[in-house]
Amino acid sequence: MINRIQTINQIKPIFREYLDYMSQFSLINDVESWCKSALKNLHLYSIADDRYIYILKKSDTIIGFAMVNKHFRFNSKGLAVAEFYIQKNHEKKGYGRRLAEHLFEKLPGNWEVAVSIKNKSALVFWNQVVSSYTDGKFIKEWNASFNGYGFVFNNGLKKTF
Repeated sequence: MINRIQTINQIKPIFREYLDYMSQFSLINDVESWCKSALKNLHLYSIADDRYIYILKKSDTIIGFAMVNKHFRFNSKGLAVAEFYIQKNHEKKGYGRRLAEHLFEKLPGNWEVAVSIKNKSALVFWNQVVSSYTDGKFIKEWNASFNGYGFVFNNGLKKTF
């Protein structure tokens, strides 16, 4: 089951797990300060109208989440997948694809998904999901300052790439 949530309380435990996972892809000198900053940023999702959190549940337990905002690295407008996580013991079972496609269906328009070059499994995942979802109608761009790729597409009727 996938639901949009309005407050961050439900997501805090799994968000910390996500931060631990993501720390392997960045050079972080002070993990605790980095986590505190990320949790402070998470709070913005409770108060800003242009940010969305979707949770994925299995048997009433949150096993993943997606956060959407308008912080762009490759696009100038639309929506961006800001954070995306499926717990390790639930990976490669279709849950991530289901969550991603749910986002795209609920929020049509311009999209970008930015992925660090260091996160090889995410690059494979997003390439497969976006390619399948768009029937190959997307752009994969490199951004040196971000050190990663962006998957850019439109799932609305107004513009196609």
